[in-house]
Amino acid sequence: MQWTLRIITYTVFAITVLTLAIIVASGLPHFFKPGFFTQWPRRAMSEGGIFPMLIGSLTLMVLVFAVSIPIGLIGTIFLSEIAPRKLSMVLQSLAATMNSVPSIVYGVFGLSFFCVRLSLGTSLISASLTLSTMSIPFFMNSAVEFLRAVPKELREGVIALGASKLQATLMVLRASRNGVLTSLILTLGRAFSETAPILVTGAVFYTTKLPSKLTDPVMTLPTSIYAIVMNLGEESQWMAKGMASLMVLITIGVYFFVQLMRRNQRE
Repeated sequence: MQWTLRIITYTVFAITVLTLAIIVASGLPHFFKPGFFTQWPRRAMSEGGIFPMLIGSLTLMVLVFAVSIPIGLIGTIFLSEIAPRKLSMVLQSLAATMNSVPSIVYGVFGLSFFCVRLSLGTSLISASLTLSTMSIPFFMNSAVEFLRAVPKELREGVIALGASKLQATLMVLRASRNGVLTSLILTLGRAFSETAPILVTGAVFYTTKLPSKLTDPVMTLPTSIYAIVMNLGEESQWMAKGMASLMVLITIGVYFFVQLMRRNQRE
């Protein structure tokens, strides 16, 4: 039985690694084409580079960070340090349920609420708010466990020394900062790779300028890959392969960094 499980595990691991290696290998040579990272796409994505998609994705991540992390951190502190135990369990179960909702549902919600109801249209702000709505429960569910892992003796000891509840909470945050930072990186990594929520709320297939205000639409890496694969011919597929390879490498880098932080935390 043990050998069977081991063989299954190794097989799944090998298939995963092989899949990622094929994606990276198919797109990596395009990194070295002149202007791949610095030029705009031309001639129906068959020439040029991925500059606007790269800037669009980075801008989107900055906005998601600015919106979701402060709100998520406040929610995490409330769940871990302030809310009664039963209420905390109910809210955490609700957050876990929201994590299991398909991302396209968040896209439909963002389209109907941010784009239509709030009249923000297809824009950078609609896409970032939709992604933040999806990211906040993910961040809270992950970060709250790190705060709860801080020993009770630390809280009680700080309060016994005359510290206020706020000072004790700040001490807990300081003790769990590596775990919270890990949750933050994982949250941004997940948001970076999402396609469906921004496909219907803020992304366009092509635009001639970078977004200069929050109500401008934006080109992003995942939505451009989808658009090229679904709508363009073989002469444009190299760009989709290059972007897919870049996204895989960034995702691997994010998770490698998280594992490194966890190892340092254990030591």
